Amino acid sequence: MTLLRRFTLAFLLALLAPAGVAAASSGGAGLVGPATTRGIVKTNGVRSVFTRTLRKGQHGVDVRTLQSWLTDVGYGVPATGYFGTMTKTAVRGYQISHLLLPASGAVGNRTAASLKSAVTAAAKNVSVATGTGSTGTGGLVFPLKPVSRVLAPKAWTLDQGIDIGTVGNACGSQVVEVAMAPGKIVQEGISGFGPDAPIIKVSSGTYAGRYIYYGHAAPALVPVGATVTAGEPIAEVGCGDVGISSGPHIEIGISAPGGPPCCPGYQETSPAWYDVVLGLYHQAGGK
Repeated sequence: MTLLRRFTLAFLLALLAPAGVAAASSGGAGLVGPATTRGIVKTNGVRSVFTRTLRKGQHGVDVRTLQSWLTDVGYGVPATGYFGTMTKTAVRGYQISHLLLPASGAVGNRTAASLKSAVTAAAKNVSVATGTGSTGTGGLVFPLKPVSRVLAPKAWTLDQGIDIGTVGNACGSQVVEVAMAPGKIVQEGISGFGPDAPIIKVSSGTYAGRYIYYGHAAPALVPVGATVTAGEPIAEVGCGDVGISSGPHIEIGISAPGGPPCCPGYQETSPAWYDVVLGLYHQAGGK
């Protein structure tokens, strides 16, 4: 093949290549990189919904998020992370009621965007504090020490919880994660958040009975079953990529009232929880 013909063929192939191919190979902003093959991602400051079409037979964090969303908008399914018959039936019910036809039971861009909007609207009526509109910080402490190694709030992002990065990607013993409230460690290891990510069941105060989770932690410093006090070290910020992550940070989140240990739907509790964590950050001396 002559050099001219080779050049012409390469040019035509470049024109015909899907736009997403180039995008997938480029770097992206945010704590979850664009190369992630599942879950919600952030790229160039714009939030996509899911990175793939979700359908029966699949497993993953994104499937679990879908299931929590369906439950949030009245189509209750267990958040197992497996897309089975029950999930497909719930998706079809949602699609039919929202005129997303044909109701295939698979979740593409239109259905995902519609669900995301419905969950966001529903979340406006959910308070972090059970039974009140309060977002007070009484009895709680900021989850990271020292606060001088925590990125300023302008760099925080919200999804299921609050993503908080560290100065210079500090991790390990440089940034310790502490119990925000007194309680019991009921779980370590969360799919998508790493094998050491702890969950505390709060034992007293405004959030008694609720669960606070620490995504992307490594290692855990106390075992499952341990009783902890507010401010007690329970883990360290994981170094490298821990779970679905592209750098050291914590995702700190709280369960919905009456919800399971982990995890709430996208922005189901995180907007109100952000106000609580922000107040604690300032109380700890953060600026």
